[in-house]
Amino acid sequence: MFVRMLCDSLARRKSRKGLAVVAIWIGISLIVAFITLSVDIGDKMNQELRSFGANIKLEPISTSIPVRVGDHELQETQKSAYLEESDLYALKKIFWRHNIAGFVPRLWIDGKIDGREGKLLGVWIEKDVPVEGGEPVRTGARKVFGHWRIDGRWPTPGKGEVLVGKELATRTGLVLGKEVRLEVNGKSGKYQVSGILHTGDREEGAIVADLAAVQAIAGLAGKVSDADVSALTTPENKLAEKFKQDPKSLTPAEYERFLCTPFPGAVAAEIQKNIPNSAARVIRRVSETQGAVLTRINGLMMSLALLTFAVCCLSVTGVLSSSVLERRPEIALLRAIGSHRRNVLRLFLTEAGVLGFIGGALAGVSGSLLGVWLVRAVFNSQAELHLAPALIAPFFGILIGCVGSLLPIRQALAQDIARVLHGN
Repeated sequence: MFVRMLCDSLARRKSRKGLAVVAIWIGISLIVAFITLSVDIGDKMNQELRSFGANIKLEPISTSIPVRVGDHELQETQKSAYLEESDLYALKKIFWRHNIAGFVPRLWIDGKIDGREGKLLGVWIEKDVPVEGGEPVRTGARKVFGHWRIDGRWPTPGKGEVLVGKELATRTGLVLGKEVRLEVNGKSGKYQVSGILHTGDREEGAIVADLAAVQAIAGLAGKVSDADVSALTTPENKLAEKFKQDPKSLTPAEYERFLCTPFPGAVAAEIQKNIPNSAARVIRRVSETQGAVLTRINGLMMSLALLTFAVCCLSVTGVLSSSVLERRPEIALLRAIGSHRRNVLRLFLTEAGVLGFIGGALAGVSGSLLGVWLVRAVFNSQAELHLAPALIAPFFGILIGCVGSLLPIRQALAQDIARVLHGN
């Protein structure tokens, strides 16, 4: 009897029920699109925020701890400490290897620039790093240092070209295309200026060249001063703060969860463990900025989804209110012949749930496609269809249908049966 009454009720007043389905369909489509966008937004935004530069600095352990005697800093006495360039290839073998977006070894050398004292910086301009069981991954300054601005062009490795920092160029009169003579420990060579470098940091006072060229002229084959690592990380939470304050205060379960979450500190700890004689530290300014941006964007996505859910519920309430008001005599008659309030409520809620399921099922498809389009439109990159949002869309529809129809149904059940049957 219940199923027959439900089917008969669904077959009548098709236009109003169609409006309810459309309202649920549109609302759930937006919610699914926001969920799809929020699933991809972490990695996409992390990639976009790489323009801030590296967020982890890798240094020789002997130079990472400054030593002070009174007012004197003794860290400079450790200049001879270097990392092995070959050890850095292990960054693509560690547990978080897929989170390492790029890395750049750097070699700082004191030398002479056209006969005057100056700084030389060797970096990987572009480098293909081998990956076990996969294609080589390209990294280097061109990929990691998105904030570097160059007037001219990047040097071509092996072609005897260099970048000149803006401050150094202003001081020495070096311009694009000019030849510059570099000398370190009696070894010298001539190089051509391919670009003027703007960074807002110490690189503006140095000559920047390919790492192999600087190693050769300095006689430091395979040595690097430090390395900048760009890693895809998760914004720090209370667990990460607890570890930062006192690692020993974490329980075994908390410590395991910390190590299995790509917090900046967890990634840095894994890097340090796998690179011999190294100390990895998080560059807080970059990491915290990225974390704040990602947290706010995720909060915005959640707020939009909740707002859409509320608006969708109100729309369904408006559409179904008029339908329930028209059916007051039917509700009163059911009550008069002995139907319990609970049974009447179950009938109408089931009907609303069926309408919600239909709208949600349609939204699972359209919302997923809309989410993919949003990812492509916002980040100009490929996006994947995610199955989970599409599968939960019908359940969202059922929830919205039931919540939206609950108020008008309860109001109809609260009316006086005799007055309704007499037409009052």
